[in-house]
Amino acid sequence: MEKVNNVAVLIDAENMNAACAKQIFDEASNYGNIVVKRIFADWSKASVKNWRDEVNRYSMTAVQQFEVQPRKNTIDIALIIQALIILFEKDVDVFCIAAGDSDYTRLVRELRERNKTVIGLGGRNVNQSFVNAFNEFIYLEGESREKTRKDKGKSKNASPAPVPAQPQEPEILDAKRKSDLIDIIDRMIDNNGKAFYAQISSEMKQKYSDFVPKNFGCNSFKKVMDKLMPCLKKYSVGTEADGTTIYLYRNRESRR
Repeated sequence: MEKVNNVAVLIDAENMNAACAKQIFDEASNYGNIVVKRIFADWSKASVKNWRDEVNRYSMTAVQQFEVQPRKNTIDIALIIQALIILFEKDVDVFCIAAGDSDYTRLVRELRERNKTVIGLGGRNVNQSFVNAFNEFIYLEGESREKTRKDKGKSKNASPAPVPAQPQEPEILDAKRKSDLIDIIDRMIDNNGKAFYAQISSEMKQKYSDFVPKNFGCNSFKKVMDKLMPCLKKYSVGTEADGTTIYLYRNRESRR
């Protein structure tokens, strides 16, 4: 029987929105059996009151950490200490860390050096170096909705922004990622004539740990590539005889 991974979920409640709770546990459950649920905050603060119902709903252990001095990283330190205790005292294979704080970057590296899978969960405004420290990083929709709500509140009395004459669809990938993706595809095609989706996905995720389908609103890498094909016009899609292995090859006019 295949071993089911044991998962630890660690949440920094002071920089995560309570609206994200369901998605955090839905995503964590995809990696195995959740055996540890810890959430960290100074629970005397009004800013974390919305988490109290979620603590009960998801049977989390709430860790109290009083703020000794303002602007000191007491919550970060408490979470890091607990993560290391879990590392050495419990049989945990996967750590899911819900936080938007790059102070946890060193912790993530230490866990990965000890052959643990570390999944990050947070908003889209986090530092890219923090994102890339993880095996995978998943963006939380609750964080995006909360930011949108706050932005709308701030702009209620502001003058309406001018409407662009020709609204443009947002880029799926920024210029750097698009360039890296094309480099990977070209290198694979130069080596064997085909760039297989599985290999493209693997190499892109090594460069960008947030390059996972769900961050593009997709449930498979094939659907991600379907979205990206309009900016990959020099390639065409092919399928092996098994009907499931998909690859890219250069269009005839694009071949060197």
